[in-house]
Amino acid sequence: MIAFFPKLYPNELLYSILARYHARSGYARYVSTAEDIYKSGKITHPSIEFVNKYTADVMSWLTKEAPWEAIAEKHTMYPAYIRFLPLKRRKEAEEGVRNQDGNWKNLMCLPILNEKRYLRYCPECAKEDREKYGETYWHREHQIPRIRICPKHKTHFENSTIPIASKSTPGLFDAQSNVPEINITRQCENEREIDFTRYVLDVFNSPIDLKTDFNIGTYLQSHISPEYKNKSGLRTDISKFYADYIAFYNGIPTMPQSYMQKIFNGYIFDTYFVLQLAFFEGVSVSQITNTPTTTNTTNLGGLYSHLSEKYNVEYSVVENIATEILNHTQHKISNISGPQRIEYDKLDTDLLPKVKSFVDKMANGQGRPERITVTKIQRLMGLPQKCFKKLPQCKAYIVSRTESQIEYWARQVEWAVKEIDSNNKLLSLSKIMKLTHMRKSDIISCSPFINDSEIKDTISELLKIQT
Repeated sequence: MIAFFPKLYPNELLYSILARYHARSGYARYVSTAEDIYKSGKITHPSIEFVNKYTADVMSWLTKEAPWEAIAEKHTMYPAYIRFLPLKRRKEAEEGVRNQDGNWKNLMCLPILNEKRYLRYCPECAKEDREKYGETYWHREHQIPRIRICPKHKTHFENSTIPIASKSTPGLFDAQSNVPEINITRQCENEREIDFTRYVLDVFNSPIDLKTDFNIGTYLQSHISPEYKNKSGLRTDISKFYADYIAFYNGIPTMPQSYMQKIFNGYIFDTYFVLQLAFFEGVSVSQITNTPTTTNTTNLGGLYSHLSEKYNVEYSVVENIATEILNHTQHKISNISGPQRIEYDKLDTDLLPKVKSFVDKMANGQGRPERITVTKIQRLMGLPQKCFKKLPQCKAYIVSRTESQIEYWARQVEWAVKEIDSNNKLLSLSKIMKLTHMRKSDIISCSPFINDSEIKDTISELLKIQT
């Protein structure tokens, strides 16, 4: 029987409190803690974002101050993935998490990310936690996919070494032991990104609607400004809309135009990108979290008035007839509307400074290195797939800075050595391997490409010790 259990902190991940229990339990091995907290015992792989099946003892401790439904909603990540799903899927996913059973992961709209995810933290939040509580913890808000900053402190998140993927080795890793006490903060200068991130967090922390059925694509279509519509309001200039959307989110990861169309047409329910569209359209937090069941998708008020006068029919009659027609022939956002081609030469010239900025930041950034590739820059800038084939200047610059896998590994090793040294820890090959997720053979192959001569000599000495 569990004799003590920590209390949940504000916006703390459920995984985090279990990790804090493990750290204080006195158990030397994870399997001993697992027998205390999981129904299936020692072989359980902890779910970092969601839930597992917990023992009655753990459930009793967790629900001392709030019901389990509230714990699941306020201390797991499922609100980030179900908010805009159709009602049936939304309810089934929520029930699966709440009951710790079912195929709820398959029901959610989990984003496809082309990078490995790690538990993240804000250095300033961690500092405040330690001053207030005597320890830091894993904040739920910091783990929302694609957001990159803490709007409270206007600082970029940092990756820990704890992977979120379910294929990693089972374990419970508390933040206090895995978040450095001394950390150089990276300030965010993009006010648009700060404002948008606040918007995302306000929506994320709002209650989930489990009663109202709505079509989020139709709702977003209804808020497209008339400036993107033709005179009848029946056709959207999606190319102009997308170009303005890209310009609006300058410096922030965005989606391809084809992905946007799928959101408008009700095929994709990706929370982050839905909120990007809503924020761009000027939809408030209150509006997007209290979505109406029906929406006018075409802004046809002017056309209705014209027809009412022309045929001497009451406005309400025209509106009712049109609504019935539209309900049976719901229009789709079409890829062929608007201009058929982009002036690629002008776009190439206009984008080049931004491309250079992205590449230079990646090459000279203070945090964990990222490998410079054409695909990576394309994704970070939110540009359509293969767009750089039509942007020769931009592509040429990226290619000139593109690095091989071995060169990238060398930068990783340099970063890891500096990171370990900055935390006043004893340098060892195993610590470098753990921090970089590299094998010894990888470090051997990349060591000739290390630019810092002092670090190169240090790695050489460490490799000699290991042989």
